[in-house]
Amino acid sequence: MKRQTPFKTIYFDIVGGCNARCPYCLTGSSETRMSGEISPALFAQALEKLVREGAIGSGSVLSLYNWGEPLLHSDLPEIIRIINDHDVRYALSTNAYRVPVINREFVRNLDHLIFSMCGFSQASYDRIQRTDFDKARENITRIVKDCRGHGFKGDFRIFFHIYKFNEEEVDPCKKFANILGIHFHPQYAILNRWDDLRKLVIGELPPETFSDISGDLLGLDEIPGFLKKKDAACRFLCPQFEYLVLTENGDVVTCCQLPKDRPEFQCGNILDDPLEDILERRRKMPVCEDCVGTGLAAYINSSIKAPASYRRDLRQTVLIIERKLRRIFSGRW
Repeated sequence: MKRQTPFKTIYFDIVGGCNARCPYCLTGSSETRMSGEISPALFAQALEKLVREGAIGSGSVLSLYNWGEPLLHSDLPEIIRIINDHDVRYALSTNAYRVPVINREFVRNLDHLIFSMCGFSQASYDRIQRTDFDKARENITRIVKDCRGHGFKGDFRIFFHIYKFNEEEVDPCKKFANILGIHFHPQYAILNRWDDLRKLVIGELPPETFSDISGDLLGLDEIPGFLKKKDAACRFLCPQFEYLVLTENGDVVTCCQLPKDRPEFQCGNILDDPLEDILERRRKMPVCEDCVGTGLAAYINSSIKAPASYRRDLRQTVLIIERKLRRIFSGRW
């Protein structure tokens, strides 16, 4: 049966691992950091089914990431060719470790591209991603230039993750974004390891673990006050049902925050199961009831935010207005 309302966003990990070793990320802190990738043949089967069964429509964006680094895929040009054959808009999020092959086919259906940055110095990169900061900065500049050189008119965005040790690097990174004409989004880094995050919210995180993470992460002191409003949090309507999350194996995971390889969080496989059955299973997943009931869902969806002290400058304001106008005139609002 064809789904009547396509998803606005589908997160599809084409690569199951990442080169970065971010300690607060489920991928970077685990042994699965450099796991496999989906083959172009299986990706084509999955995409064709998603389109045929109505999960993807003209307003959908296929985001080729969730826990993985998409630019590590060994045949990214073929993945993009398949996307273009279906005339589907797609998005990328990258740490800019690698520059892909950029040509007209690459930008043809590219909706937006996100650069994930953990600071604006090698010192910050040594603490989080453990990659080369100068290389990342140079690659970001090159990717932006090459995409625009092939006619790309869409959005570039920097997601700058703020830690206690890099708050002074927000302004230098914003200046870098302004020079390139990139949307700048500073936001608090969060604990992105599911089991520890749940323990943190319900008050069961070991004191030594809390001490370790509180040295870097901001906002942890807000959690007790947030959970005092538990009645409101338990009535929270989780937006995850507006999205679909797939792994490099075609497994559909209940939501984007959950570990991808645990059976209790999987709803089926897009290559093997009817989409209708998968979505019906997702509506009944016990983890959802627990997540909403503990207030965790409400906390997750409100914790990724910019500091109250951050003020958008004129250049960033103009970029936002230009983006809105482009979407209005392209019919993609």
